Amino acid sequence: MSTVFGKVVKLILLERFGPVVEQVGSYLFQYGTNPLLYIMKYTELPLSKIKESLCILIKYNLVTFVTNKNENLANYTLKPDRILLMLRYPKYNNLIKKKFGDESEMIIEEVLQRGYWTASELILKVIERLKKNEQATSVSLVKDKFKSLVVAKYLVRMPYPKDDKPVPDLQIQDNELYIFPDIDNKILAQINAGAESMDKIPDKGIYWTINFDRFHQDMRDKIIVTAFTKKIDDNAGKFVELLLRQMYIRTMPWADSSNPVPILEIKDIIRKQETHKQLLAFFDQYVNVIEQDNSNLIRKAGEASGGSFQIFMKEAFIQFAWETIEQIVLEKYDSKAARIFRLVKSKKHIEPDQIQKLAMIPAKEAKRLSYLLLEENFLQIQELKKSNTNNGPNKTFTLFHINLEQVVRMTLEHCYKTLFNIMTRKNHEKEINKRIIVKKQRVDTIAMDMREKGAEEGQISDIEEMITPPEREILERIDITLKKLNTVELEVDETIFLLQIYLMYQ
Repeated sequence: MSTVFGKVVKLILLERFGPVVEQVGSYLFQYGTNPLLYIMKYTELPLSKIKESLCILIKYNLVTFVTNKNENLANYTLKPDRILLMLRYPKYNNLIKKKFGDESEMIIEEVLQRGYWTASELILKVIERLKKNEQATSVSLVKDKFKSLVVAKYLVRMPYPKDDKPVPDLQIQDNELYIFPDIDNKILAQINAGAESMDKIPDKGIYWTINFDRFHQDMRDKIIVTAFTKKIDDNAGKFVELLLRQMYIRTMPWADSSNPVPILEIKDIIRKQETHKQLLAFFDQYVNVIEQDNSNLIRKAGEASGGSFQIFMKEAFIQFAWETIEQIVLEKYDSKAARIFRLVKSKKHIEPDQIQKLAMIPAKEAKRLSYLLLEENFLQIQELKKSNTNNGPNKTFTLFHINLEQVVRMTLEHCYKTLFNIMTRKNHEKEINKRIIVKKQRVDTIAMDMREKGAEEGQISDIEEMITPPEREILERIDITLKKLNTVELEVDETIFLLQIYLMYQ
């Protein structure tokens, strides 16, 4: 793990959990797996604070533990990649809201905020929130929403200790991961009405958490569908979406390539849906265009019954990675540099003189841009020696080439640095305007309390006028700046996710 990545992890922990948890997390990031006493020795924090910090990190699945050689002690390991996922929480909520509705979004939001929870407690909490928002709901409705999330594998059961040891060994069988506990609606309704205590919940000790892998599967599919929608049109995107959906019936979600999917299945689904008539009318043409696309997503696997197609996820993400890097070169330098990069990519190995001829760029500029890309590690060089037949001096050939995996890893480091800069800038904006922000929060709290007590609008207006017009202008500017930074943060994370998927398939 790089130093820049460590700085990003440190800022996320500081922002969400405070300086003590951040100090414990930073130590584990820097020194790796360690027991409690080592953490206490090097961080110089009180033992109680370290234990509390580790409990918080374990609760949110940011730290794991295993038994030490001494079975009474545990070794703790930080999961930095899991910490980075905290930046994607808004995306997870938005994804669930679009697919399942507001109740499901609240369920996911509560689990993300608390790390894990029992189904009964979660259902009751969501009902309480819906009532505050004056939304009609019932125990059975929220319970069905929870079940839907479990069936779709967005929620998964937490492992639990199977024996009584000083350091518990948390385990769970695969067939237990998605078994929903038997919960009586009447008992939950009685607890919700205050007729029964929380001790009566039927699923005590059965905890649920987020299955991030399932969310990432959807995000990966969205990248593919969006790519074909932008390249071709909405009908092509719909075709790819249905193809991916049918793939999961026959193939593991993260396989490099799928088992053959009969193309007539896709056609039958489109015919039944009756929503994409143009796709149905020009079905064969869409299949041919997508098959010939340079992303290499699908290839024909057979001729019987109209043919079957295989989906090649690994090939597609190799092309997506190439396109992403090419776009970065274009934006960071210029179109001539991007042309040189594409030329080296197409030729695989090429001499400097050939670049000048084939790229149709003046020799001096082509040389400057080639060595600029080399200096920035977008290109690499390889030297080949050819000996002379008359025992003369050896002749050396210099060839430019691209190591995509190396370039992707370098680009990821740049993305982490950008994230760090964005988060630092956000903290700076909040710090220099802390007085006005705190004042605004205090005024909003007083106004809210007065509304709840039934105060008149004139009284509330008097309170709100404590914020002067110049202060309102400053607050509006801060709000616009923070929104822009948050948007850029999410966009950078999209690039990180795409590049991580590419590396996962390697």
